[in-house]
Amino acid sequence: MRKIALILSVSGLALGLAGCSGYNAPTPTPTPTPTPSPAFQEQFGTGFNSAFQASPNATPAAVKPGDIIPVDPAATPQTLPK
Repeated sequence: MRKIALILSVSGLALGLAGCSGYNAPTPTPTPTPTPSPAFQEQFGTGFNSAFQASPNATPAAVKPGDIIPVDPAATPQTLPK
């Protein structure tokens, strides 16, 4: 009886190892790395980027007449369109 149990266990072990040795699991495809988004200041053009990176001690740019809109704090508030 012992001899039969030994033969069955050895043959079961051999079949188990033979079945597992040929298995090649498919390698998962790597996920593509996303392209880095541009810096926030680069979305507005090169002029903005150069002004954005200006030194705090740099000479300020000249103000053009159309750049400043006068604001009257005593004016009547206007309703905003919806």
